[in-house]
Amino acid sequence: MMQKRHKTVAVAIALLATPVAHAQSMDVLLNCSTCHVASPDPEATATAGREIYPVLNGQPARYIERQLMAYRQGLRQHRQMEQTALALGEGAGAMARLYAGAPHPDLVFRDPPEDHATALDLVEDGDWSRGLAPCASCHSLDPEDDRARLSPRLHGQPEAYLADQLRAYADGTRSSDPMGRMRAYSERLTPSEISALARYFARWTPDTESAQGESE
Repeated sequence: MMQKRHKTVAVAIALLATPVAHAQSMDVLLNCSTCHVASPDPEATATAGREIYPVLNGQPARYIERQLMAYRQGLRQHRQMEQTALALGEGAGAMARLYAGAPHPDLVFRDPPEDHATALDLVEDGDWSRGLAPCASCHSLDPEDDRARLSPRLHGQPEAYLADQLRAYADGTRSSDPMGRMRAYSERLTPSEISALARYFARWTPDTESAQGESE
């Protein structure tokens, strides 16, 4: 079933993409599932490349499509993704919808809350003295929440990836955020707060016990 899904992803992208000349193989550029696994098995999606690549399954379609556009326009920096976004062309919207409709694993947080006090303060309460709203005011774990239909889910994303993106917002090398909100937010965070937030969100891990129970 997983192999069939991977083939579906590869074929869908190949049909939707516009021909663009690149030094890299077009097959490599357009096989998004090589890094961002789109599988009917949520647990497989959560574990494959989880420490490196962001999970796209279940993310808002509008967000994914907007990020592909940002790579094409130079608002985000990543050579592989810039070339892939260019190669996708008009197929970006369909690819965004494919990933948005893919199953996202159930996540659980098993760490003691006191181990993440700095992050939890920012996530739940923010710091209004610095103009920092709570992270949870935009980034929700509940897929049925209106916020989750517009903003990306940060829970369960790789720690290094999250920290890198916050730093990129802070130094202006990523400018794909509407009205500069994430840039303004990130530049007010200290380096230790960026590390704390990245660690907190990354510690939301797949609920393997629930997944095993459903498969039995």
